[in-house]
Amino acid sequence: MHHRSPHPIRRRFITGLAVVAAVAGIAPAFVAPGLAAAAVPDAPLIDTASTQWTYSDNDTDPAAGSADRLAWTQGEFDDSTFKTGVAPFGAKNGAPTGLGASFPVTTLLNHYVGDSKVGVRTYHFRTNVDITADELADTAELQASVTYDDAVQIFVNGEKVAGFVDERVEAAPENERNLMYAGNSGGDPVTSTFSIPADTLEAGTNTIAVALYQDRATSSDIYFDFSSLIAVDEVPPILPTDVVQTIGADATSRNVTWYTPRDAAQSLQLATMPSPAAATEAAKSGAEFPVERAQTFAAASDGATSSGEFNHRVTLTDLSERSGYLYRVGSDASGWSAASPITTAAFSGDTSFLFFGDPQVGASGNLSADEAGWNDTMDVALNAYPETELLFSSGDQVNTASNEAQYETFLSPSALQEYPLVPVNGNHDVGSKAYEQHFTVPNLDPDSGAATSATSSGGNYWFEYKDVLYVVLNSNSSDTASHIEFMNRVVAEHGDDAKWKVLAFHHSIYSVASHVFDNQIKDLRAALPEIISDLGFDLVLQGHDHSYTRSFLVNDGELANAEEVPGQSVVTAKDGDVLYVTANSASGSKYYDVRDPEAWYASVINQEKVRNYSNVSITDAEITVTTLRSEQHGEDAVNSVVDTVTLQHEGRPVSPEPEPQPEPEVALDASVVAQGGTLSVTGAGFEPNETVLAEVRSEPVSLGSFSTDAAGELSLTWQIPAEFEVGAHELVIIRADGTELSTPFEVTAAAAADAASDAGAGAGAGAGAGADGVADASGAAAGTASASATGAANGTAAGAGSGTSTGAVAIADGAADSAGTANGGLAATGANDATAALALAGGLLALGGFILARVLLARRRAQAVQQ
Repeated sequence: MHHRSPHPIRRRFITGLAVVAAVAGIAPAFVAPGLAAAAVPDAPLIDTASTQWTYSDNDTDPAAGSADRLAWTQGEFDDSTFKTGVAPFGAKNGAPTGLGASFPVTTLLNHYVGDSKVGVRTYHFRTNVDITADELADTAELQASVTYDDAVQIFVNGEKVAGFVDERVEAAPENERNLMYAGNSGGDPVTSTFSIPADTLEAGTNTIAVALYQDRATSSDIYFDFSSLIAVDEVPPILPTDVVQTIGADATSRNVTWYTPRDAAQSLQLATMPSPAAATEAAKSGAEFPVERAQTFAAASDGATSSGEFNHRVTLTDLSERSGYLYRVGSDASGWSAASPITTAAFSGDTSFLFFGDPQVGASGNLSADEAGWNDTMDVALNAYPETELLFSSGDQVNTASNEAQYETFLSPSALQEYPLVPVNGNHDVGSKAYEQHFTVPNLDPDSGAATSATSSGGNYWFEYKDVLYVVLNSNSSDTASHIEFMNRVVAEHGDDAKWKVLAFHHSIYSVASHVFDNQIKDLRAALPEIISDLGFDLVLQGHDHSYTRSFLVNDGELANAEEVPGQSVVTAKDGDVLYVTANSASGSKYYDVRDPEAWYASVINQEKVRNYSNVSITDAEITVTTLRSEQHGEDAVNSVVDTVTLQHEGRPVSPEPEPQPEPEVALDASVVAQGGTLSVTGAGFEPNETVLAEVRSEPVSLGSFSTDAAGELSLTWQIPAEFEVGAHELVIIRADGTELSTPFEVTAAAAADAASDAGAGAGAGAGAGADGVADASGAAAGTASASATGAANGTAAGAGSGTSTGAVAIADGAADSAGTANGGLAATGANDATAALALAGGLLALGGFILARVLLARRRAQAVQQ
């Protein structure tokens, strides 16, 4: 499971920086020797239990009759007619109970206007905090946390310092803003954090005022708790959070979006790595970011988000195929995120992606449990299908559209920084701008499937990926005419380029669970199937119903083939025949019972109330959808299959049965090699450009990771250290699936004369340093690469190798003797014609040679002690 830091201060993805943060109710416990403690207040200025508030809940404007609508937020305002109470404030259907154990109510708010069932529009709260001149002089800012339902604005001494889900307020005429409905119907109350600059405060008494808005007249609940306000003496760094990689317009591009708690200039740095495997390994190992070979891209921003944070976006284009990159986001001034990989596959040919149904984290009422389930499904899926190229979510990423704690949970898997996400706008996402503020998507048309209000997210988008056209609709919009126009336009412009067409939207029109009879679903089911068939879509991916349904082939809203049997594993479509798949929950946060088991369109129905995911594999000839369990279910193991179906199309070639491939083989040029000699390894029968690991056992000693060439052939050489253990050993090649190929060899002792001769001839080249100094050595290479290197006493080395073959990399490590002999070395040769050089300080770790260097250095130190 991927853990996350709790609110209010989020630290995910951050490395290499000290973070100064105050925790509610806890004074700083450490003062550096010789320094006086800062004079900031050592207790919270506001907390839930002890702060007294005056408040108005009678559906009136407290500034009525004043020319200044914010008169009620200022210190001189007379609030003697207000009520008095202690937080948390709230009501559920007029009562103090029913909001749940996480949201207790201490002071019951008047829920309704008079005897009606019409909800009070806006509530007004005031309290004072005192701060002395000395305290203010040492205060950098105040850090605050507030919980609310549905929208809130916060003021200090008459000045607005924060607003959450308050877009409707800001869009209203000034004279209406004190008394109106605003916010979203988002379910449970939401907690947000924010900071108040010290320059908004005055020495002495300061007035804190809060306007709390109900979203609509029929809302069932209202809630407010200003849980903490703390003074700190140092402004925390502006660290990036919520980093997510999303799909670009095609396989050559990606989008990256992230948040910061304050507005600041932000950039993305992108460094090219030797291979996709090297990029992934460097990110996992936490290797130092290679800034010297990185490009920097300035980020754009939408400004303040619905949560009061700031988002930043970068679009990367012109990526190369079969390539690896490292990226990080942030700035030198405020700090950088940890590095994550971007990897590309071939830009044509077969592809696959993972499809996840409604994560909807938070829906269970236990966010931690939802996080565990979501992360586990992601881990299980990627362990089973590590070569996947996209992550597709069917919508309802979160349970409450404006809840940033839930977005943090959804984004907690590191995979969402490492693989491109394809998000779909679900009904639990639409009610806030947060969805479109978190996710940057390509070719977005905000007018098609448009947002239904100024505070919601909307728009349809499309992209092309390896000869497949993907169209993603915002089915929250009931404007089916705009959906149809959008699909017609995109297919007319790009359909001829596509071998397959995949459509995605959230609200399943061919599922069988709780939403099957909803009017919204019936309207979509009446409006969309005919155009989907007419435009030649092959596969439709959907969510919303939290159960698994695979349809028969459907054409123009009717059964396409009366002879297709339930659960048929291979279906052959004619023109206009479409396969519809509805996913079950990927997080396990919520499941729905089957309500229409006899639906005419349902070929496979499954509701075991276990987490699922689907692997979608696409070739020129067919699409295969395999749905699996990501958790144990009775005797059904993790990754047992729920359903699999292969979609073929009449008139298109069927994939031929693959010819049996020869088993990979590994061979050595010699079975007996003397210490200091060179062992050459060749292999054949591997996958093209496959990444493998090499080890020598019985130590074991890692030789690093290597890639085969386009023909699936492997070639590497290893210079055996002069002190390497005499006797029988094995050379072992380890494939990605754990399969091992081994071949034995024997190391014999080298005669002293041979060792001296080797020193002069320099079969490899390199240098190392003992504990007392640094030595240089050079020699003419006997193999394909020559190298020189210098090494330091701590066992690290820097060097360069050059050769006549691409990927020729020389790694040298040794204790220099009088003849300048390099005592250890490894060379790996790739398939292309170019010259390669590698600085060993970074290269040893990337290739696994660091392990070898440490082993050899330890031996030499031991030998020196013995001598």
